[in-house]
Amino acid sequence: MPPPLLVAAPCVRCTGPIYLKGFIGAANPTVGGIHSELFETNDSEVFHKDIKSSTLFGVGIGYEFNTWLRFDVTGEYRGKSLFITQDRFPGGNGSFSRASNAADGTFPPGTNEYTADIESWVGLANAYIDLGTYFCVTPYIGGGVGFASVSVLGLKDVDVPNSSVFYGADNTETNFAWAVHGGLAYEVNPSVTVDLSYRYTDLGDARSGRVTAFDLINKILDMAEEWNPNVVSPEDVSFQKTLKWYLKKTMIERGTHFPIRPVKPGTKSKGARIVDSLQPF
Repeated sequence: MPPPLLVAAPCVRCTGPIYLKGFIGAANPTVGGIHSELFETNDSEVFHKDIKSSTLFGVGIGYEFNTWLRFDVTGEYRGKSLFITQDRFPGGNGSFSRASNAADGTFPPGTNEYTADIESWVGLANAYIDLGTYFCVTPYIGGGVGFASVSVLGLKDVDVPNSSVFYGADNTETNFAWAVHGGLAYEVNPSVTVDLSYRYTDLGDARSGRVTAFDLINKILDMAEEWNPNVVSPEDVSFQKTLKWYLKKTMIERGTHFPIRPVKPGTKSKGARIVDSLQPF
C-alpha cells in the first residue's frame, strides 16, 4: 500500500511583507492666498475664489515591517480642476464709481474673472501605524512627504467692464509636498485588503506663465523694433494702464527698450483719437 499523501498546512500570510496597492478617489482642493503682480499697482479686492473637485488615481508598493508599522511609496495623478477667482479694482480717483472717475478724468474701475485648469502629479513616501485589528477591520493613521508637480493650464483673465482679456502661458511648478492620512482597512482574505481613507495633502504653490493681452504686447514691440519710434504712448485708462505695465515687463524679457509715455484720451471720440494719432507731427 502506498504511503498517504502529505498535505501542506494552510498558509497564513504567506504573501510576504511586500504588497502592491492601487487607489482611486476624489480630490477636493481649496484655494489659499492669491497674488498677482498687478495687485502691487492697484487696491484690488478678491471677493470670490474657488477650485472644483476632480478625480485622482494612483499606484504604490509597500513593505509591512511588523503587525503595526508599514511603509509605502505612491504615485498619483490628479485630473484637471477648474479654478475660478473674481476681483475688482477702483478707478484712478480711488472710488468704484464709473461716473465719478469719468467726471474727474481718471481711469475707470473694473473687475477681473480668472479661470484656469489645475492639474498635478504627486509622489509620496509614506509611513503608517496600524491601531489594532477588530473583526477584520484595522484603523490606521499615517503621514508622508514627497513632491508635487502642479500645472496651471489655459489661464484667462477677463475684465468685462473695460473690454479687456489677458491670457497666461501654461506653467508647471514642482514643490515639496506633505500629507497626513487616516482610514479603516478591511482584510478580505490574507492577500486582499480594501480600505477607506481620508488624506490631507499640501501641494505647495501654483503659478501661471507670462501673461499677455491677446498677443498685443509682442505685436507692439515688433512694430516698435521695426519702426524705431521716439516714444510708445498707450492711453492712460484702465486697460491701457495695465498694458503699460506688461510692456515694461516684456521689454526687459526681450532685452529691448522704448520710452513709454501714457497719454490722456481727453474728450474726443475713440475714432477721432485714432485719426489724430496717424497725423504727422
